[in-house]
Amino acid sequence: MRKKITDAVEIIDRRYGGDPEWDQMVLQEELNMRIGQAVYDLRNGDKLTQQELANMTGTTQSIISKVENADYDGSAAEMLVRVCFALHRKVEINCKDKPEAVCRITLAPA
Repeated sequence: MRKKITDAVEIIDRRYGGDPEWDQMVLQEELNMRIGQAVYDLRNGDKLTQQELANMTGTTQSIISKVENADYDGSAAEMLVRVCFALHRKVEINCKDKPEAVCRITLAPA
């Protein structure tokens, strides 16, 4: 008898895991979450509102909010670069060669 699983991620992984399209989507969403967290951390570290950061990057407050919430339909990586440029930070993105490996985002003063 198989153990009953109640963790949603584990249930979804059992059903869709191993499907290349699904795995790609999961990796993209994880990257978007990491980028969103990085933008949030940068903004809060500089004690900026979303509107102030939007003004500095030439976008809108709602776009900054969407990026931070990993709900942005555009290129979150491009937005991260724009934020880093506006805040005079250097960004490095290091991705591993295996699909299950995680991309690491490093932020530092420029």
